[in-house]
Amino acid sequence: MKKFMDSWKKFLLYGGVSRTEYDQIREEIRESNRKNLIMFSAIATVFLAIMFLVSLRISGLDEYRWIYACFAVFSGCIFSCTVFGIAKQCHIQILIHVFMSAMFVFGIMMGAFSDSDEQTVVFIALLLTVPLLFTDKPIRMIASIFCHLTVFVIMACCVKEGSVLLVDITDAVVFGTISAIVSSYMMSVKCQRYLYEQQAITLSEMDMLTGVRNRNSFEMSMKEYPSLCRKTLTSIYIDVNGLHELNNTKGHEAGDIMLKYIASVLQAQFGKKDTYRIGGDEFVVFITDAASEEIEKKMNAVIHSVEKENYHISVGHATQTCSSIDMDTLIKNAEKEMYEEKRRFYRERGIERRER
Repeated sequence: MKKFMDSWKKFLLYGGVSRTEYDQIREEIRESNRKNLIMFSAIATVFLAIMFLVSLRISGLDEYRWIYACFAVFSGCIFSCTVFGIAKQCHIQILIHVFMSAMFVFGIMMGAFSDSDEQTVVFIALLLTVPLLFTDKPIRMIASIFCHLTVFVIMACCVKEGSVLLVDITDAVVFGTISAIVSSYMMSVKCQRYLYEQQAITLSEMDMLTGVRNRNSFEMSMKEYPSLCRKTLTSIYIDVNGLHELNNTKGHEAGDIMLKYIASVLQAQFGKKDTYRIGGDEFVVFITDAASEEIEKKMNAVIHSVEKENYHISVGHATQTCSSIDMDTLIKNAEKEMYEEKRRFYRERGIERRER
């Protein structure tokens, strides 16, 4: 029973994924909702504006004129807040519910001001379609649907009667329930899709052994760095000394432990976003707009941390100003300095070992 309740709780709160997984895809959900909100609020604004203009020419629509005008302005405001970044990213989830509520209220008012002998169509149509436009926790969508459904039933009881009232209430309850079920299922499907997409991206861009970005990510990101700096861009090239010998003498597990440790030290100093493993024992780091003293300090900190564990690395770096960046040259210069340091290490490693 507890397992069943936990499954339903996970479904209603996080669309069938775990809380940790939901947190991982939260930004993707927000960005998708932002794009959908821009598109559908624009469509709603244009449609309602057209209906307002039409109502000026057709006498049968004049009673709805102010409804069209009010909701056209309201959806236009939501569009402006979203597209011009007035609303922060964290407010997108609030805005989608405001927009959904506006559409539901529009449908309710259209039904309230229609002939009492006519069945409500607009609200039922919006009840079925609007929740499918966005992605959010099923529990919130269900609450929104049934909250507006209750308002509609109360409004219908005030303005309609007889068989029309019975049909409207029945339709609203039936289609509202269908909407809650279908929208919840679709949200679960969307959450699973976002999670699979993120996992696929992670697998394609992350080195699974060390947790830093891999060669594929390195190749894709190289083009972006010139536009990310304002003054200088620095490339640091790191080669792990003795990996082959360690694998041969103590096994590959020992080599993996060394690589993971060095990667963790690089991430701690330079950040996960700018640290790449581009080969078996090679790492590259990029730093934007940093003073040479700061770079030297970080490099020395890395070397000191690595040597404390009795590991060794060779490090080279190169810097270019943002006005004349050539990524290939930048990386080659850093690699060249690294190889000079590596040759020096292997020339002197017997002396260093005796000193230890």
